[in-house]
Amino acid sequence: MRTPIIASELRSACRVHARLLDSFIELTRAELDRQTCSFAQESLRELLELMRADRKAYGALGGLIAVSDAA
Repeated sequence: MRTPIIASELRSACRVHARLLDSFIELTRAELDRQTCSFAQESLRELLELMRADRKAYGALGGLIAVSDAA
């Protein structure tokens, strides 16, 4: 199966989004580690799940390796 050809501008934009999401994921993980409020912890876990899914999508479109679920 051949992968579709994606315009270089789209790949570039996806890489920017992926890089920003990597930073946001790390920032959110650090904040989660500092939280003692269970509601805030759950909210941050949900946010991480959404950002990881987005990161995988941008990584795939940008030709990058997707972030692992452990990240």
